[in-house]
This record gives sequence, C-alpha cells and structure tokens, in this order.
Amino acid sequence: MAFDDEIPVPKGMTATMSSGCGTEPSWVDTYYESLEFFNQEPQHIGRKKYDDAQFRTLSEVRKHLRAMEVTLNQNLQQFFSLAPDALRNQLFQELFVVRFDEPLVMLARDIDVEFALDNCMQPDILFASDTDLVSLEMKVGAKCSVDQVLKYALLGLAAEMKYGGEKKHFLAILAPGTIASQFPERFGDIESLREAVLREDLARFLTNKPQRFRERQARLLDIVANLQLAFVNYKRLAEMLHEYAPSTSDESPGAEVFRKLVSGVIGEFRRRHLA
Repeated sequence: MAFDDEIPVPKGMTATMSSGCGTEPSWVDTYYESLEFFNQEPQHIGRKKYDDAQFRTLSEVRKHLRAMEVTLNQNLQQFFSLAPDALRNQLFQELFVVRFDEPLVMLARDIDVEFALDNCMQPDILFASDTDLVSLEMKVGAKCSVDQVLKYALLGLAAEMKYGGEKKHFLAILAPGTIASQFPERFGDIESLREAVLREDLARFLTNKPQRFRERQARLLDIVANLQLAFVNYKRLAEMLHEYAPSTSDESPGAEVFRKLVSGVIGEFRRRHLA
C-alpha cells in the first residue's frame, strides 16, 4: 500500500470527528485536557499553585505537555491497554519477523520494584508472556546508546530471576527518522547496532550494578547474544496501525472503538511532527 506524505488515519476517518456542530476531540485530546485542568486547579490533588511556576499561561502549559516524551509514552500505554490484545502480537511479529504464539501482557509501570532493579533502568513499555519478554523504548528528542540496550538485557535477566526460567528477549526502538540519527555511532542498520552491543565489556557494564546481577554475568551474556532488536520510526508505526485498523464497512461497535483509538494516536504523531 502506498502512503502520502501526510500521516494516514483509519480508512474513511479523520484524526478528529466533525459535523456541522463542530469538531469532536479525540481520546488523546481529552487526556491532555485532564492534565491541563489539574495544572490550573492543583488544589484538587492537594497541591498549591505557585506564582513563579515555569509555565504560567494555559497556552504555555499545553505546549509543554504536548511536547514531552513521557506524555506520548502514556498515550501509547493507554492505546495498548484499550486496543485488541491481538494487535500486540501482530505488531511485534511484523517488527521482529518472529511468530509470537502466547498472548503478550503489558506490565504495570512499577517495574523497578517488581523486578528489584534498584533504579538500574526503567523501560518505557514492557510486555511479557510465558515465553517472551518484549520491550519498547521510545525516543522523541533524546538519543539512544549502546549502554541503554544493555540495560534492557539486564531487565531481561531481572525478569527471569523474578519469574524463574529462561525467556526469549526482544527490544524495539521507536524513534523519529532513521536508526543512524538515533545513535552517536550513526549505525547504518540494526545488525551494526547488534555487533556493537556484542563488543561491549559486560564486566564493566555490571561494575555499579547490584551483586545479584554480577553473579549472573554468564546468563546476561547469553541474553545479550540472543537479544532480538528492531527499529521502527513513528511514520512507519502510523502506517502499520493504519493497515491494522478495521475498515469503515465494519460498523460493529468494537470496530468503531478500534478506529477511534488508532485515529487518536496517529493524530498525535502528526501533531508532534513525528511522522
């Protein structure tokens, strides 16, 4: 399927629904409206409003919120929470060219406590099944590093220690542009990144990590050697979600909700000029 330079939205839909009465906000818009309300009325959550706040006008607050990486991360978490579970397997099967037979469950945000990581790292979005661990690392403005990839391997080790037994490990990097633009080393492809990760000194990497991880360096080496990596930019992700969205010929309530979810997240990618 060919796509225009304009970000696609689900078949027959626009990023926001409209009629003669005006434009209906997307579910992403309502998320930001909630944040804006509590910024303007912080007493509702037991906070005070300060005169010397960095962002003093609603316009400044809105601009800041809709540029932050963490809010986009939360948009995607909400999307995956509400979209059909099968979408996760479908998406990652296409990215890694590997079949995922077990359903992938999105884990809660408190991963540091759950896996006793001691602030070693915090994944953006993490999915697990009985056999697989799939991480999604999101970038908007910041860059990636080889060391960060190793931290995801360490997360895999921590997950195995928590659950018992070995898993297959996957890391997808979601970022604007190309993989070369995301790393100081300007890797030309995912295989070049993999080779750089394999060359890293794991003993050095583990130096300031908890002892329980240092004691399992051999297993960490296995995880690093077999960690499957993928890179996808926001434009391609938008195209994939567009392809997965049900056609407007499907008028079932579930299909309608799915189209709204896809439309909202694609619209946010477009608004941020990420795709």
